[in-house]
Amino acid sequence: MSDTRDASASSSHFTINRRALLGAGAALGASMMLPTSGFAQGTPTSGGTLRIAMPYNPAALDPITGRNIPDFNALYALFDALIGYDPDTLELEPMLAKDWNFTDSKTLVLNLVEGVEFHDGTPFDAEAVKFNLERSMSDPRSNVQSDLASVESIEATGTHQVTIRLKQENYSLPTILTGRAGCIVSPASIKAAADGNVDRNPVGTGPFKFVEWRDNDLIRVEKNPKYWQAGLPYLDGIDFRIINELNTGARTVSAGETDLALNLAAQQIATARRNEELVAEAKPSMIFFTLMLNFSKPPLDDVRVRQAMNYAINREELNTVLMLGLGEPTSTMFPSDFWAVDKDTAHYYQHDPEKAKALLAEAGHPNGVEIEAWSWPDQTSIQRIELIGNQLEQAGIRLKITPSPPQVVNQHFYMEGKGSLILNPQGGWLDPSQTYDRLFGAKGQFNAGKTEDPKFRELLDATAKSADPDERAEAFAALQKFVVEQALHVPLYTSSAMSVRNKKVQDFRYDRLHSPRFHRVWLKQDA
Repeated sequence: MSDTRDASASSSHFTINRRALLGAGAALGASMMLPTSGFAQGTPTSGGTLRIAMPYNPAALDPITGRNIPDFNALYALFDALIGYDPDTLELEPMLAKDWNFTDSKTLVLNLVEGVEFHDGTPFDAEAVKFNLERSMSDPRSNVQSDLASVESIEATGTHQVTIRLKQENYSLPTILTGRAGCIVSPASIKAAADGNVDRNPVGTGPFKFVEWRDNDLIRVEKNPKYWQAGLPYLDGIDFRIINELNTGARTVSAGETDLALNLAAQQIATARRNEELVAEAKPSMIFFTLMLNFSKPPLDDVRVRQAMNYAINREELNTVLMLGLGEPTSTMFPSDFWAVDKDTAHYYQHDPEKAKALLAEAGHPNGVEIEAWSWPDQTSIQRIELIGNQLEQAGIRLKITPSPPQVVNQHFYMEGKGSLILNPQGGWLDPSQTYDRLFGAKGQFNAGKTEDPKFRELLDATAKSADPDERAEAFAALQKFVVEQALHVPLYTSSAMSVRNKKVQDFRYDRLHSPRFHRVWLKQDA
């Protein structure tokens, strides 16, 4: 939160919208939380470079063209969003918009913070926001078009006021503006770039400025001395080391080569907890693992084949073996105590290989079926897909697996429609409507077949028509039931936000969306 934001941020409009959008149960259960330590002790001091190990080379550092969860390790260092959120409760907070209000059911007004500059020295104002939102909606390379599909027009109604008019009610829009669609890029940098491509030259308003990016090696950022939040950031800079093998990334912390490792798995947490000099955390998370399916082409265009895959999976075994019990088996996409989850269908698919075989035979595959699959190439991902493949094979479903880096897999599967499924983590969006639309909407970036059932759209639209949390929960229950029964994917288990750090790192919060912010992180020199 800003040290300089306007007092109107706590207005009644903000309170009503926040409660309506998140509902009473936004906070996830504390039962998933492992014991942690390392909370800040003493007064924050400035200086030092934070060294981070993270997996996977980003496809882009332009918020609207990237698509992987680990991208946010660097994105929120470089960019501020229009609206922020509390990392623990997920409640909406002011950021570049100091307050916002629905003046009617189809009009959202944002009042912006004044005196903010982009890293290139150009001013942040209403015209910059208008430019960014329109670019998100119309740029052919944008991966967030579905997030703003309800927007009719954007108008700068003052130098620091933006009015967004909608085609239909969408009370989830403020929540959507906390993510990629709400991250604001310098319009001048886009206009100056060839074809408007700023994938490798990010210019935002964030606490850190881009310095360099060496593919599969390092992303370096430095302190933004003109950051609009007074006194922040504390760090002089951050070095993001790209280390794809999770075990290797975790070991760099224990060896003193890095200070913090992100996007880890349960095995690294278990190992790190044996070292008293390290802080190993597994926090409640909105990330889940699933088999994403191209349900537009054979054999997965047959709902019986998709249902067979779901019945073939032993989710309890996966959680025990792969997550060491730190996750939660599920037939949907969210933890069971999340406000938008309907418990009636949250565990719809129980492990039943015989039922899976019967469904395959009914679909015309009495001898089973082979499915082309993609996987990320690191050791942990290969272990996941092999165990899942073994379970599926017991029901006659054989995977032909091709491991490739995330950016390659994304290009082939999601953009070119090659192959039939991919195992990867999903989630990281604050409003559940985003998750459904991104994964299953015809324009969703993770819908490989780019098709949708009209019933899906009808149910999804219904979730945004009311600001009342109970009415939204009821609408999401109907949508969840449809997606589960149609088996549009093969959900496995919810994950945890897992990290390992040394005790020098203070005030680090790994939020439930795996989207850390570093503006308040500092290094304790005597630790």
